[in-house]
Amino acid sequence: MKEYTGWLLDLYPHPKHGIILWLVGEDKKPHSFTQQFPITFYVGGPFHRLRQLWKFLQEKPARLYRTRRNDLHEGMKDVLEIKVLNPCSFDELFKEVNQQFPDLLYYDTDIPLILRYTAEYGVFPLGHCKIEVNHGWEISKIAPLDTPWELDPKLPDLRVLNIRPDINPAHALPQYLSVNFDHFKYQLSLDDPRKLLFSINSILRQYDPDVILTSYGDTWLFSYLEIVSKKTGIPFNPNRDLAKSVHRKKEISFINYGQAHHRDVQVHLFGRWHIDEQNCMTFGDYGLMGAIEQARVTGLPVQEIARRSPGAGIAAMQNLTALRRNILVPYQQQKGEIPKTYEELVESDRGGLIFQPLPGVFPNVAIIDFMSMYPSIIVEYNISPETVGVEEEDAFEIPEMGIKISSREGLVPAALRPMVEKRIKIRRLLRNMNKNGSCYIRYKAHKDALKWLCVVAYGRLGFANSTFGRINSHEVVSFIGRKMLLKAKEITESQSFLLIHGYVDSLFICRPDATKEEDFQSLLEEIEQELNLPIELEEVYSWMAFLTSKQNPNLTVPNLFFGPGTEGEYKIRGLACRREDTPVFIAETQLQILQILAEEKDPNQLKNLLPEVLKILQEKMSDLSNRKVPVEELLVTQTLSKELMEYKVPSPAARAANQLQAIGKDIRMGQRIQFLYVKTKQGVCAWDLPEPFNPTFIDIPKYKELLFRAVHEVLQPLGVTKAVLRNWMFSEASYLVSPGVLHHRMEMPLFAGLKRVRVDVI
Repeated sequence: MKEYTGWLLDLYPHPKHGIILWLVGEDKKPHSFTQQFPITFYVGGPFHRLRQLWKFLQEKPARLYRTRRNDLHEGMKDVLEIKVLNPCSFDELFKEVNQQFPDLLYYDTDIPLILRYTAEYGVFPLGHCKIEVNHGWEISKIAPLDTPWELDPKLPDLRVLNIRPDINPAHALPQYLSVNFDHFKYQLSLDDPRKLLFSINSILRQYDPDVILTSYGDTWLFSYLEIVSKKTGIPFNPNRDLAKSVHRKKEISFINYGQAHHRDVQVHLFGRWHIDEQNCMTFGDYGLMGAIEQARVTGLPVQEIARRSPGAGIAAMQNLTALRRNILVPYQQQKGEIPKTYEELVESDRGGLIFQPLPGVFPNVAIIDFMSMYPSIIVEYNISPETVGVEEEDAFEIPEMGIKISSREGLVPAALRPMVEKRIKIRRLLRNMNKNGSCYIRYKAHKDALKWLCVVAYGRLGFANSTFGRINSHEVVSFIGRKMLLKAKEITESQSFLLIHGYVDSLFICRPDATKEEDFQSLLEEIEQELNLPIELEEVYSWMAFLTSKQNPNLTVPNLFFGPGTEGEYKIRGLACRREDTPVFIAETQLQILQILAEEKDPNQLKNLLPEVLKILQEKMSDLSNRKVPVEELLVTQTLSKELMEYKVPSPAARAANQLQAIGKDIRMGQRIQFLYVKTKQGVCAWDLPEPFNPTFIDIPKYKELLFRAVHEVLQPLGVTKAVLRNWMFSEASYLVSPGVLHHRMEMPLFAGLKRVRVDVI
């Protein structure tokens, strides 16, 4: 008998040996093992139909049992247990059964292999474990040595290989590949295909990476290398398991939270990971360290969770909890909505609470933030599909909604509790860490990765396709969240703070004598004690500006504000520089102006910075007029919100997409389209057309207008109207602002007592 200790890297089915499990050993070497691992699923329905299914399966490679299992809503029920001996046979067998018996109820079918293995043995992706091997490489025993909830888990030093082309292949054929690993950096030319393949194969063989990070690996790189391999006759297999070919997953377009998304074809490897940074949803926010954290807590493989939405991670956590509790995971949808009266519907059918912010610029604004508010409510109040709407004597009642909540711990709170507790601990640790230290970077990646999971946990309760979702439980969370924010508002105002804004789980407040974190401590303690939810002070900003609507200057916009932080970073929501469709040139100009404003800590003195802002604006306008701006910095990126054929009035992105489709490119909903505004009939030119772009076609006035809007956006809360800004820009001499221009809203704290401003235009 031999023992190995290390970290679970990969796991997948094998046609003869059950499963293959790869371990990154403590000896820093990869090891592969085999293990028999049958797959079990369950079927419910009328006895005579289950009997017919039994007869149908008698000649199949499966074992059959009659048993009783726990349904989340119906309790114990009689089901047929089907144990498929080889994981490779499962998909084909279930498809055949489902087609022959579509009227039956199926359970534990749509569950990834790694989740089944985790539920059975307690090990998980990148989990530390010990393996015992009897003979050959077959596992006789495996045991976990850590849990996903450790704050500082021991992790392996993974060997990471980075491969990136010099240019987006959708725009033009790359000339070389940048290859980085360990302390080595190479540029491999595409001019000599044989040398290119020899070099890549040599690196894979000698360096033997655990992870391959690419740009456009899914959509171009591996396909290109396979084509070169066929032409030259030189073998190419990026898998560590050379008996396997790369696994490709189909592209998909879908709607998530009202927004269109597109995920391209995916290339997954065996024995090592491949992650295409250009084909991921949230990977860019937390990187490889964050993806590993998500894999550890959800149970999904790293190269899977890195590309998927956080909702898939929450679904995996719920399924894993159900498996561990021996609760059936239904293949079909769960229970429908609990009936309501009209009054209950009016009270229930609402979202989070959002206040109308006060307009203007306010000094010393603190943001009080509930930490993971909605997941914390789910855990604290035990909200789950099966716990909401019960008739139990000791149940917690919400009279306004006519709903009771069970005291027995529900499936969803059980799944979320350790994750919520871990994220809160990490957030509190980060407050006392050096932001330049390696520990801070690692913890922040973990915090950001967990944040995305917490964000979607609430929405998953009301998601139509959620296995363990029910709209009533979603509505209860919203109701309690609104109550909590209103109570926090009352406590805040009882301590003489001015509530400027409230947004779902945050309060923006200020008080003349409160200028540092210590001045808010008693308020935080009272709110946390009263509401029994974790809360923290995000930061005290020297000033914060709240913008009004472009359509109605008398109304503010809840998610449109900005303010400079103490570390030189801005708190920004809704500005052009944060929007995907803003060209780099315009976004950077707006950020440059924001940095100028951030130098002034006294909001009453911001007006003195206007001449410097105007000078920058004029310089940037001049750069546009003289065509000094690189074309790449003028690119606009927009997402197709629907399929091209569904557009009745094509948007700029749709017009550009039509140009790409005309040359044979496959265009789908959710794809990001890059284009330039040009002086042609269509008004746009797609960036990824094969013909070289003529810069003289650029619509300079259009970009000047976009630049003007972006600059006015940050000057608007200072009382600068578009008319005033245009006069300043095009006046040949100094322009004196009339008293009414900056004094048009007397309630704005910045402008109290302000008379005249003189701005010299250079």
